[in-house]
Amino acid sequence: MSQAQPLISVIVPVYKVEEYLDQCVESIAGQTYRNLEIILVDDGSPDKCPGLCDDWAAKDSRIKVVHKVNGGLGDARNAGLAVSKGDYIGFIDSDDWCEPDMFQELLNVCQEYDAPVSVCNVFIEWECGWPTEQTVFATENRCQNRVEVLRQFFRGKLTAWACNKLYRRDMAPYLQYPKQSYEDIPVARGLFAQTPKVAFCSKSLYHYRQRQGSIVHSKVNPAQYKYIEELQKNVEMAKAFGLENEAVASMAVSSFNFLEKICAKQSEELQPLIQPLVDNIRRGKPFLKTLSTRKLDKGFMWLLGSNVPHCVVFGMRRILQWFYWKLNLKKS
Repeated sequence: MSQAQPLISVIVPVYKVEEYLDQCVESIAGQTYRNLEIILVDDGSPDKCPGLCDDWAAKDSRIKVVHKVNGGLGDARNAGLAVSKGDYIGFIDSDDWCEPDMFQELLNVCQEYDAPVSVCNVFIEWECGWPTEQTVFATENRCQNRVEVLRQFFRGKLTAWACNKLYRRDMAPYLQYPKQSYEDIPVARGLFAQTPKVAFCSKSLYHYRQRQGSIVHSKVNPAQYKYIEELQKNVEMAKAFGLENEAVASMAVSSFNFLEKICAKQSEELQPLIQPLVDNIRRGKPFLKTLSTRKLDKGFMWLLGSNVPHCVVFGMRRILQWFYWKLNLKKS
C-alpha cells in the first residue's frame, strides 16, 4: 500500500435513480482527494441509468462501469468489491451525495489512528421537505477499541450504514453483503467484531437522502420484521462480549416501535409477529431506565413488560395522543 497516496475504491450501486445519479457521481468525482477508483455498478436498472453510467465513464478515466443483472443492493456492492483494486474501500448509495473532502477526512483519521475503519457524521436529507438533520457519532476526532465500538453498535448509537465509512483493504473479507433487506446490519456486526479499533471523524460529510419509497419509510409489512431478526442476532453475538444488556435494550425499543405500527395497521397478516415483539419488550423491561426513547413510551413498555395486553396499552397511547393533539390545537 502506498502510504503517500493510497488508492480509494468508491463503489456505487445504481438502480432506478436517474434523477439523482448525476448529483451523486459529481460529488465523488469532485473530491479533493483525487486518487480514486470510482466503480458504478448498474444493477440491471430499467431506466436511463445504464447510459448515464457509461457517459460518466467516458468523461472521467477514474470511472469504470459494471453492468449486471438485477440482484439487489448487497449483490451490487459485492460485484463492485470483486473488481476493486483500492487500498481502501468506500460505498456511496446512488441517491445520496457527499461533501468534497469526505474521503480525504476519512483517510486522515484512518492514518492518524492506524485504524482499519473510519466513520463520519451524517446529514439526513428529508425528501418530503423537513429540515435537514444530523446524526452525530463523534464531536471530535477520536478512536475506540473493539469493545467500545461494539457497545455503541449494540446500543444503537453506532449505525450499520455502509456509506459513511472507509474500510482498509484487509477488512474486505467482512464486506460481503447478503441478499436480504437490512443487509448492512449483519455486515457491520461481523466487521465490528473483527476490527481492533475504529476511528471517528467529527465532521458531517455524508448526505443521506430519505426517500418516501425507501424500505425504512415504506408501510409496515412482514418483510420489515427482518430488522428485528437482525437485532435478535445482535443479542446473541453481544453475549460473547459481555454486552447482552445493551443489545437487549436496543431490541426492545425497536420492537416497541414496530409493534406500534402493527397495532395501528390492524392487519391479520401481521398478527403472528405480535407475540415475539411483546416478548422482546419484556426482555428489555429491566433496562428501561437506560433506554434511548421517550419517557412516556418507557411507561407503555413497562406496562407491556408487566403483561398488560398490547391492545390495551396502545389504546391508552392513542387516547393520550389525541388529547395532546387537541391541547396543541388549542394553543395554536
